[in-house]
Amino acid sequence: MGYTFPLLSDADAAVIRRYDVLHRGAGPKNTDIARPAEFYVDANGTVQWVNLTENIAVRARPEQALSAIDATKAGRRD
Repeated sequence: MGYTFPLLSDADAAVIRRYDVLHRGAGPKNTDIARPAEFYVDANGTVQWVNLTENIAVRARPEQALSAIDATKAGRRD
């Protein structure tokens, strides 16, 4: 397909569990799915910012995520 970045397939939900975003029974036919979440992981692999929600329709606004990234890079924890 020509992607230039890695994709993750998490059929057994191992990564979802590791990031503690498993939403048990919230998927079709009561399957387990991931809670809506955004993470900013820096170049060292450290999670610097997390946005979690229980509502599938709620996500961080792009400007909110970018502001959090800028603040982290500047050494602040907004």
